[in-house]
Amino acid sequence: MLEAIGSAVNNFKAAAVSGQVSIEEDAARDAVQRIGDVYEELTDLLSKGGQSATEVQLGANPVGQAMAQKSAGRYDGGDSFMAVVQQLRDQTKTAKDALDQCIENYLHMDTNNAGKHR
Repeated sequence: MLEAIGSAVNNFKAAAVSGQVSIEEDAARDAVQRIGDVYEELTDLLSKGGQSATEVQLGANPVGQAMAQKSAGRYDGGDSFMAVVQQLRDQTKTAKDALDQCIENYLHMDTNNAGKHR
């Protein structure tokens, strides 16, 4: 599912960069602010939780230690909760950048059109 979201966000950004999408600043201001807030919260979560805050303790025997390692890997390993949070943060930044570009596109288009009527 995250790949589908990432693909949609990347397509939106590509459309914005190519100038195909524009949006009036006042209409987008709330969305840009909310996305920025989410980005900051995810950044904070990543900075506080980059590694498992407490070691999982499931016993001093080999089975307990193996289970503890597996649990820690699910938290901050390559295919883990923290990896998903990182991907979500990256896509949030991409979405914000795309909206910012859409606003710039609108302002550029608006300035050009106003210049034609002077």
